[in-house]
Amino acid sequence: MSNPTAEYRLHILLEMQQQNALRMLEVLQQECDALKGNDLQAFEQTMDAKLKHINDLEQQELSSFPELEEIVGSPCDRRQLEAFIINSKNPQLVARWQSLHTALKQCHEQNLLNQRILDASHAQLQQALSLLRGENHEQTSSCTYQDSGKSDRRPTQGQSIAIA
Repeated sequence: MSNPTAEYRLHILLEMQQQNALRMLEVLQQECDALKGNDLQAFEQTMDAKLKHINDLEQQELSSFPELEEIVGSPCDRRQLEAFIINSKNPQLVARWQSLHTALKQCHEQNLLNQRILDASHAQLQQALSLLRGENHEQTSSCTYQDSGKSDRRPTQGQSIAIA
């Protein structure tokens, strides 16, 4: 890529994407704080912000496709764009690309952490409900899946703590 204008436009697009990724990371960290603090109101607000941000990201991505195709010269996916940037031998573009991927990786890791927290909370809640219902927790913790992919969790027989 020898066109300085195209390089500049691509640099600006990558910078915008990195800023969006960092904003998403901020939202994911707020979500984590709400989960750790068992703050339902903060969690709901964070989820609203997260969904709005995801929608904004999707719209921005759709609107940037034509410009990326014009810069790269053909319809491109992530691999083609990465190859294009590396082949440009422009250190600023390569650095911006790497920074974007670092931010995206951090978002992915934070999202996984948040999911683990949610899963642990769900397991604790299920265990507490099982105890209240008089169910054997070992039997309720395992489940199978139907052909549709939905859980095939069947209630076990036990005596509810309310009846006992």
